[in-house]
Amino acid sequence: MSNHTHIVLSVDPRAVSGWTDEQAADRWLRVFPGAIAQSSSDEQKQRVRMGLLSTPDRMEEIRKRLGSLSWFMRALNEPIARMANEEDNCSGRFWEGRFKCQALLEPQAVVSAMAA
Repeated sequence: MSNHTHIVLSVDPRAVSGWTDEQAADRWLRVFPGAIAQSSSDEQKQRVRMGLLSTPDRMEEIRKRLGSLSWFMRALNEPIARMANEEDNCSGRFWEGRFKCQALLEPQAVVSAMAA
């Protein structure tokens, strides 16, 4: 249908625990580049990366977020909502709910969800 999107994904929060701190920091900065998105300096990017790596509490939080379906949906929905609100010249929550989630435990359920 044209008024919604289906996304089928597999989430394994335990996988994040197998990554080195460097891998987790690099993945985080690819998804949430923040200030380094505007920086062309490799030195600046490295400083931001080292800042993350030198803060164990922050790295723990980053690992939780990288393994979280909720944070994935936030990263997906927020830019879409911002663009739509700008287009409609309004503000506030765009989505009625953040997302609907249901477990697809068998291959047939995945095919059925993708066809709906």
